[in-house]
Amino acid sequence: MDTDRIPDGWYEESDSEFVDQKYDPRPVTVFRHVDHGATLVAMPSEPNTEHTETDTYRLAVAREETSNFGDVEPFAEVHGDDAALDAAETFAKAYNAEGGGDAGIEAGKRAVSDEQEAG
Repeated sequence: MDTDRIPDGWYEESDSEFVDQKYDPRPVTVFRHVDHGATLVAMPSEPNTEHTETDTYRLAVAREETSNFGDVEPFAEVHGDDAALDAAETFAKAYNAEGGGDAGIEAGKRAVSDEQEAG
């Protein structure tokens, strides 16, 4: 994914423990907030098998830095990795505008939901 659109205060984590491409080459992208430690993950929703929808991505968030799938809360599904990046950008902008924390996470989830309803 081209992650240049993610706003200031966020960075893409390289070599994340979330990512294991041994059996699944589809991208899992992990973003972290520089100051607050929030974790935003865009990951495939379904296993990479011939009888599943392999282009659906789930967005999930954790209020603190984590590398554990059990710690993130899924909040949206989108079709395609470009749409996942668009939703991540929407989330990150709303999070920043709200000043982070729990309010920022809720604002980010609402912004993504509103964008999906409008789109």
